[in-house]
Amino acid sequence: MANIELDGVNKKIKVDSGDLTLDVPGDIVLDADGGDVVFADGGTNLLKVTNSSSDVVLQPQVDTKDIVFKQYDGTVVATVEDNATFNIPASKLAIGGTAVTSTAAELNILDGVTATAAEINLIDGGTARGTTAIADGDGVLINDAGTMRMTTVQTLKTYIGGFDVSSITGATALATQPAATDEIVLSDNGTLKRLDIKHISNTPFFEYQLSGNQGLNNNTATKILWDSGTFDSDSILGSSKFTPAIAGYYFINALLPFDEVADTTVAYCMIYKNGSHYLSQASSSGRGTDLLTPHLSAILYLDGDDYVEIYGQHNHGSARNVIGNSSTEAYFSGFRLTGL
Repeated sequence: MANIELDGVNKKIKVDSGDLTLDVPGDIVLDADGGDVVFADGGTNLLKVTNSSSDVVLQPQVDTKDIVFKQYDGTVVATVEDNATFNIPASKLAIGGTAVTSTAAELNILDGVTATAAEINLIDGGTARGTTAIADGDGVLINDAGTMRMTTVQTLKTYIGGFDVSSITGATALATQPAATDEIVLSDNGTLKRLDIKHISNTPFFEYQLSGNQGLNNNTATKILWDSGTFDSDSILGSSKFTPAIAGYYFINALLPFDEVADTTVAYCMIYKNGSHYLSQASSSGRGTDLLTPHLSAILYLDGDDYVEIYGQHNHGSARNVIGNSSTEAYFSGFRLTGL
């Protein structure tokens, strides 16, 4: 039977062999007014439990040694290492019962991150949208063979490039005349824009005649009342006047054949712009049976709401006809000029 000795001089309870069990009906309380409880082995202090302003401090007492936490079967679940690292073995960390499966390298990616939760949620399938305009210096996240890198919108735009010969090689050819609403793509000072074919075609265009003769009184400038059209691309000739609706330069052409006139008769074909005389062309007779055919052509700049009319005039003395519906008949035609 082992002996238990109370060593009052050295303040020790000594057992000469075996273990010492303290078996009490209540609790075992270690009350050290000095604030330290020390665990020792063979006279070597190993661990000290210290009261620090009511904080409990666990501190190893042997340099270069660790505090190791193990479960019942001896598996290490955490170690407080001598280098001041709290080391948790892989797959041993869980938060709220959910295992953290990220590796240390993966978690280290977040080291120094200043992103907000909303910004990180965008990577995780967030649906937030913004309306901020994109600039060349803005950043774009690119997956570079598994490594996420940042590049600029300008770099991405340069890489994607624009239209060039290689972009259209092998494209399907247009088999028919382009419609007015067909579009082409062009660079407007570096900005790609769509352009309707209509804007580079010679439209609007038209040609009109008279279905019969129109009488003109002597020395009276008279508007020609066109009533028989050959073509009118945009249906814009109304009330015998041409209103283009599209601003630009226009080629205007007109012919007025006057029936038999007396000697020294002068006949005129005139362009009126916005109700005022703009240009005239005269034709004169040499004998009493002449057919006078004054004809004129002009290039005019017209706004969308400008309009052009054709007038005729003569000094025969009595009324004369402008001839319509014959092999030599009056006509009024025009079209828009492109490239001006």
